[in-house]
Parts: sequence; C-alpha cells; structure tokens
Amino acid sequence: MNEQKIVNLLGFAARMRKIIFGKDNIREYIRNPKRKSKFIIIASDVGESIKEETIKKCKTYKVPYVLLKNFSKIDLGKSLGKEEISVVGVLDENIVKGIKDVVNAGGDSIV
Repeated sequence: MNEQKIVNLLGFAARMRKIIFGKDNIREYIRNPKRKSKFIIIASDVGESIKEETIKKCKTYKVPYVLLKNFSKIDLGKSLGKEEISVVGVLDENIVKGIKDVVNAGGDSIV
C-alpha cells in the first residue's frame, strides 16, 4: 500500500474541507447511517485505547479503515495543516474510492 498516495489524497480532501477528525466527530461519523461512503484512516502511533475503540466501532458499523504504518499523528497532522491528528474520516465519496483503489493496488486488503 502506498501510504504517501493515501496521505496526498487526504491533503486534497482537506483542501476541499471533506475530512473529519476529533473524537466526538469521528464517533458520530462512524455511527451515521445516512452517510453511505465512509472510510477511516488511523495514524501509526495512535494511543492503544483510541485505536481499539475506533477499530471496534468500525467493525460494529461495518466502516472500512486502514491503519497507517509509516505516518505518525504528527506526520498526518502536518499533511493536513494541523499539529497532530490520530484518526481521520473522509467525507467525499470520490476520495474514498481513490483511497480504496490505492490500498487494493498495493495488494493490501481494506479492513
């Protein structure tokens, strides 16, 4: 999986204001049945409790996610114009499709 391409797509989504982050916002995003196209990206060094809670909610609500291996909270935050971001949700359907294509092209599967 080409994580740099994923982060580049996230940067594009951020410029379009089509990302969501923050604990409460992410919870609502995952639970929202009206939003059909969802995707969660988790930084490599996110705290264990946040990672477990996010993954559990994603599995419960059948929201695809990817855990980055080479991008920390600081790296992810800087690429999106923030200090640190642990978890990001993507709001744009086309960007979600693009991220899924990048993950699948790398031979990895989306969880």
